[in-house]
This record gives sequence, C-alpha cells and structure tokens, in this order.
Amino acid sequence: MATAAAALLSEARQDLPRSSAATDSDVLTMAESIHRAGPAIKRLTDDLQRIAVKLPVDSSVEDQERFLRAILAGYPDRVAKRREPRSPRVLLASGHGAMLARESGVLSHEYLVAVEVTSHTATSGASEALIRIASGIEKNWLEPTRRELVHTMDESGTVRAQEHAFYFELLLGVRDVAAEAGKAEELLEKALIERFQKDETVRAIQRRASFAGVQFEVSETAAEAVKGKTRLPAADPASLISASVRGSIDRLAPISLTVPSGRKVTLDYRDDGSVLASVKLQELFGLADTPRIGASRVPVTFALLSPSGRPVQTTSDLRSFWTTTYPIVRKELRGRYPKHPWPDDPWTATPTAKTKRR
Repeated sequence: MATAAAALLSEARQDLPRSSAATDSDVLTMAESIHRAGPAIKRLTDDLQRIAVKLPVDSSVEDQERFLRAILAGYPDRVAKRREPRSPRVLLASGHGAMLARESGVLSHEYLVAVEVTSHTATSGASEALIRIASGIEKNWLEPTRRELVHTMDESGTVRAQEHAFYFELLLGVRDVAAEAGKAEELLEKALIERFQKDETVRAIQRRASFAGVQFEVSETAAEAVKGKTRLPAADPASLISASVRGSIDRLAPISLTVPSGRKVTLDYRDDGSVLASVKLQELFGLADTPRIGASRVPVTFALLSPSGRPVQTTSDLRSFWTTTYPIVRKELRGRYPKHPWPDDPWTATPTAKTKRR
C-alpha cells in the first residue's frame, strides 16, 4: 500500500479518481484505488515495491504511520494547522491561509500536510490556496524550527516569561519559563518611568531639581529601583528617589516658605524657572523685602490673596508693593471686607493668618 501511495505522489496522480470519505490521508485512500489507475502509476508502483523490499524496516512503527511520516519528510514546508476543530480553514507553515477542498477526506487532524495545493478565488474575491490532497500528521512529529522567549507584565506588575515554540510560522505550543533578568528589568524600568511621568509629586520634584541645578533623571532612578527585580516596587514613586538627591533638592529648592504669620506656604516651582507662593495679604505685614530662593537667589513671586482667597495682586517686589500699590488695594478691599485688618502702615502691622479683627 505504501509503495502504491508513493507512486501517487508523482506527476501522474491526477489520473486517479478522488474520494471524500473520511481518512487519515487522502493519499492512502487514493492508493486503495490503485487498480483503477493508469499504466504510468502501476509501473511506478511496481518499481517502488521492488525497491522497498530491499529497505530496512523498523518493526516498532506501523506501516501507515511510517508512510505518513514519510510524507511529512517529503513536504516539510507544506505543514498546515487547522484554525478550528474540523474547520476547512487552515494556516500554512508559510504563514498564509488556505482552504481544504471538499473532496479531501482529512477531516479531524489538527495538523496536516498539504500534498497538492492550487489557487482559487474565494467568495471575498481574494485568491487563496486550495488544498486538494492532504495527509494527516501528529503534532508531536514536528520538531520546532525556532523558539522565542516572550516577556509580558501582568496587572500586578509582575514580569512573566513564556517560551513559544514554532514550526516555521505555526505556533506549536507555549510553556512558562523563568524570566530573564535583563529583560525583566527593561520592562519594569519602562513601566516605572511611565508611573513617574504620571505622578504629580514626582513631576514637582523634577521642577524643583531643575530649579536647584540638581542632576535628577527618572530613567536612572527607575533603573536603580528595579535592579534584580521581576516585579514593580509597591512603594510610592516619590519615595524611590535617593535620599542624597532629595536632600540636595530640599536644600536648594525648599518645598515651603515660612511667612511672617508663622504659617508655612507651599512653593510652586514653575517650568519657566519662577517660584510662586499664594498667600493672604495680611500674612505678609511687616515683610519689607522679597525672600529669595536657591543658589541663584531667585525672588519669590507672591500671589497676594484677599480674605476670601481670591487673587488681588501678583508681585516679586514687596517693597514696591507696600509703597505704591497697597494703598490702592487697601482702599478697594476694606469696604468689601470691613471686619478684616487694613492698617495704614503695613510695615509695622502684626501679620496674621486669622484675618478677622480682634
């Protein structure tokens, strides 16, 4: 039977009638009808039979399996994988799609060899391969032609690795393996940098570092934080910045300023290099000169607020404000806020965060 089937793989196979009966191999099914074949196939069969009797035989392998494996060996690049169970749609080892013809009886095998392939026009109008003769094979007969290690990060921030085994472009299987340290660190660093970029506290520290002239790169911080790890640190992003860097930033670009009222006011470091402090006007009574911050002695820009917290005036020169602008602001606001202190002499008035008169 095997030599008859082998003869059918010659150019003369079109001389034999086809059958759509369920089978492991269209080739073997066709071989059963060898008595109806033309003289060319019969002569080739006889020749192959005489050769076959001289070949060594492995008694542990059935004749049919041996032949199906031989078809695979003869057409290693024509392996196909069924897209869904019993579906006529398959994916070829080349990565292209194909259809199993109606006359093929190979209905159940997940993997098969496309012995005879022609092209035809699909219902969509596109041209695709049509497999007219196929032979089923077993998945475990296929030796992977390449393996790929794929690293991903799950929702918990843990890097996991899987080895994907391929037969040309066909995925044979996936198995979990240990993550490579370098690849895990690369994914974690990228994810941590994205977390830094979205964290407003870290962004504020970046602006302060820029103002202070302190070298602070989020990429370096992220790389150090994930070294030797396979999972993202659970700590708050800002806490991952080294103590030495934070100390330098705090010294040259303090996070707050103590105003004459005794209250600490948060300093807002802007991208343009300016420093802004929003504070109620009455809290600055007695402060003649504008405080300066950092090694470059940058003056703080005050956003002066009314008792209700609304902006009244912006200045980086308090002395000029008290002398020229305060009298105008006082005249306008004391009628609107009569219960709040509006002294004639802001230089000697007692600063207070409690804006009501005592």
